[in-house]
Amino acid sequence: MGNQNIAARKVFPKIGLLPTGHFYYWDQFPDLKEMGQRMFQALVKHLEKIGEVVSSELVDTMEKAVVAGEFFKSSDIDLLIVFPFGYTPGMCVIPAVKDLTVPIRIMNAHEDSSYDYTNADTTIYLHHEGVCCIPEYSGALVNIGKKFKVRTGHFGEKRLWDEVYSDCMGAAAAREFRQLNFGLIGDTYTNMADMHIDEHRLMRTTGKLLLHPEVEEIEEAYKQATNDQIKNMVGQFREMYDVDPTVTDEHMWDSAHIAVAYDEIITKYDISAFGYYWWGQKEEITFLRSQSALAVSRLAALGRPGVTEGDVKTAMAMKIMDLLGAGGMFLEFFAMDFDENFLLMGHDGPSNINVAEGKPKLQHLEVHHGKSGHGLGIDFKMQLGPVTLLNLTQFNSPDNFKLIYSVAEVVEGDVLNIGNPNCRVRVQKPIHQFIDDWCQQGPSHHISLGIGDLADEIESFAEAMGFECVRI
Repeated sequence: MGNQNIAARKVFPKIGLLPTGHFYYWDQFPDLKEMGQRMFQALVKHLEKIGEVVSSELVDTMEKAVVAGEFFKSSDIDLLIVFPFGYTPGMCVIPAVKDLTVPIRIMNAHEDSSYDYTNADTTIYLHHEGVCCIPEYSGALVNIGKKFKVRTGHFGEKRLWDEVYSDCMGAAAAREFRQLNFGLIGDTYTNMADMHIDEHRLMRTTGKLLLHPEVEEIEEAYKQATNDQIKNMVGQFREMYDVDPTVTDEHMWDSAHIAVAYDEIITKYDISAFGYYWWGQKEEITFLRSQSALAVSRLAALGRPGVTEGDVKTAMAMKIMDLLGAGGMFLEFFAMDFDENFLLMGHDGPSNINVAEGKPKLQHLEVHHGKSGHGLGIDFKMQLGPVTLLNLTQFNSPDNFKLIYSVAEVVEGDVLNIGNPNCRVRVQKPIHQFIDDWCQQGPSHHISLGIGDLADEIESFAEAMGFECVRI
């Protein structure tokens, strides 16, 4: 169920495209403009495989750049790509971008990987001279305080299009992220110093505060659930999981019953990511939290991740991963293995089966470490290969949230058999250096894991959101 939904939830970028040229050349070299326009159409076809392309007219004067800037401001684009046909003065770009707030990418690219220098005439030379103005564009953007990146290559390079794709997806994810609702049910785990979220930062980010459904709302939805709803949910769980003999029909019914309640409240408020936790003074209230692992895991698989201990920020980081089609699993550091050079990472409670390799397993746990109550535990083997670790923090960041991330690898090897997913993660720095560098940035102790190397996506997302972004 979950894996089928990842691709459907990936955002669809709206890509602004600014073609530039130098009007003075057109009369001098009659074929040059047409050569550039043919190459531009080839570029458009590549970009249309990524998202919707919104292009201005060819900007070959400063006056046309002013018109293009007004066009893009009204076009609701996620990202702007600047593409020079050949050498172009910088003032064909600056008026078009000075008032834009979206990420900017300079496309230093060409349809040809090389050409016949000996027999080339001036027209052909100028057709390949787009690289000449890239430093000029860059210097001007630096001068007016605009962030940007240069993407360089030829149209036949997969690496180039992978970079452009990542840039577009990160920026589009930011647009979607701003529209989402985030919530907290209950409170943060007692005395944890890193779980709280500054709602004023959230307001600056999304224009919204947290939604705060009451625990009693889940209790009431639990009471109102029908047998048909619960039976349907049991069927979903038996399809999603390999059920261990320790799981009785009663265990499954209880978890499905709770899942119906969580589903109703989270969808009622249209919450896209949430933290939740409560100890409970009454046994039935504790029961609604302690046996929530399946309920919240199901929501994560459907694109509404929840994190226990009231950790809204990590739920938000998981949602970023979800928007990028990378799953989004929440973890913490379990152990350091200096013999084989890996970090053991995992967490109890809800999981995201979109990062599982094979069918996840259900078993009954009599004890949840550090928490009251008992209930079903979810376990699975994590997908092997490149992953991105992401922490969304409000520490050591003056005005907004900050992203701390690292590209790592989940590697094969023995892990714990404690009823919760855990995995071996090999980072790119020596463990002692990685931990210190990571901690110096002011993280919380939970981390979101996404499948794949998402460095470019994360950088583009942060740029679009105005978040500080640090790679470890």
